[in-house]
Amino acid sequence: MTYAKVKFQQLSAATIEQAPEIQSWLSQFPVGYRQVAKTLLHHLKFVSRDEFSSWLRRAVGQLPDGEIQALYSVRKLDNTQDMFWDESGNPAVRPGISLGSEDLVYSLISNLVRSSSGKFLDHPSLSILKDQKVRSYVLIDDSIGSGDRVSGFINAMLANPTFLSWWSFGWVRIHVISFARPREAEAKIIAKIRGSNHGNRKFSKSQKIKFTSEIVYELGWHEARWGSEHKLIVDLCEQTTGISRWECFGYGDVMASFVFHHSVPDNLPGVLWCKNEKWNGLMPGRAIPDWLLELLTGISVGKGANASKPDGLLTLLALVKRGVRSRRSIAIRLGVDHGYAIDLIARATELGLLTSQVRLTAAGLDRLIQSCKSTTLPKWDRSLYIPSLWCADRATVQPSIQMKFTSVGLTDSVEVSASTDGDVGQASLERPDAKTATPSFSVASHLPSASRKRRDTDGPKGSKER
Repeated sequence: MTYAKVKFQQLSAATIEQAPEIQSWLSQFPVGYRQVAKTLLHHLKFVSRDEFSSWLRRAVGQLPDGEIQALYSVRKLDNTQDMFWDESGNPAVRPGISLGSEDLVYSLISNLVRSSSGKFLDHPSLSILKDQKVRSYVLIDDSIGSGDRVSGFINAMLANPTFLSWWSFGWVRIHVISFARPREAEAKIIAKIRGSNHGNRKFSKSQKIKFTSEIVYELGWHEARWGSEHKLIVDLCEQTTGISRWECFGYGDVMASFVFHHSVPDNLPGVLWCKNEKWNGLMPGRAIPDWLLELLTGISVGKGANASKPDGLLTLLALVKRGVRSRRSIAIRLGVDHGYAIDLIARATELGLLTSQVRLTAAGLDRLIQSCKSTTLPKWDRSLYIPSLWCADRATVQPSIQMKFTSVGLTDSVEVSASTDGDVGQASLERPDAKTATPSFSVASHLPSASRKRRDTDGPKGSKER
């Protein structure tokens, strides 16, 4: 299966040193282990929602054409719920509370089905499966660790007698798609689900299950995930106090290194997400905090949909300098909500950069001039346009704006630069005290040539006296 590789996000050494939340987390370790903890953070691979969504769309798009695919999102069922189908043959009703990673997968499946033109089915019931004679079942999960959740989900589907009979007859082919999984999880899932894998079986269960993942790793090969200092990282996770034994290396001792923006898997080392009276994890509750998302994406979160960008204030000042003072016009130019534009103007006013009439103060003008950051205002090319057909031998008629007029023979040295005032328009390109440059011979005016067929009654020039 070939497709574009997913781009991971990682914490740089500079980010780790500058983030106060990370420094507070590091202070819980003994001094000798803090450098190892930084190495652990550096090897984490973060997967954004957009990257995961794009990968899932590509992975599902690789499924064979010509047959209907039933898509199901893998989720962990309650201990009291041992059957996925209810009495009417419909999938079990999802609870009203959030289910973590399954919520995003469920939403992505809905989008895939709406754009598939009937190729995919969104969690269909047994009656729909029977009417359309569906044979291919796709189970989607973001990450597989020990394989308990996937095997439990399949067994809950097989708990229905009708679906179990289809499975026994070989009418059910299951395709498990997950972003990452240990290679050992495949054998564990097959061993735990119902059915026989005997060689004499016409349809053994191992022949009816297929796995597809972006990342497949070996559980015991820590060096591939944690680098050359993997042994020190393992000792760090094992020696950290305040964390229970099963949390040290994550659920199932998987010790994974992949973190999703929408969910933090429990198979990560416990020092990252465990929270109790003795330990405060970096991602408590197995969720990425807002400050960590800001470090990874560079976008401020938790402050509204239009969180301010670093150059938002400078862009506002540049707009006001050009004469845009209406709050609604500023909101349109910035592409933000009207309320956000009002808040941004109020902030600039409090800082003394704008007056109450939304005009630049002296401090605001100095701030704009001294700032070396580029704004998002369009830069128009104000040079004269001269068609190339007007120019003989492709000679340049209009000198470049950035050139000095002295280069073409002007008596005064004139250099055109970007205007520093806020007036709309531009200065004239003509100078009353400047002399016109001598045009190039290739563009100099010439007398029109006479046709040889036309009779010249005057004869050649100078042939006779007038």
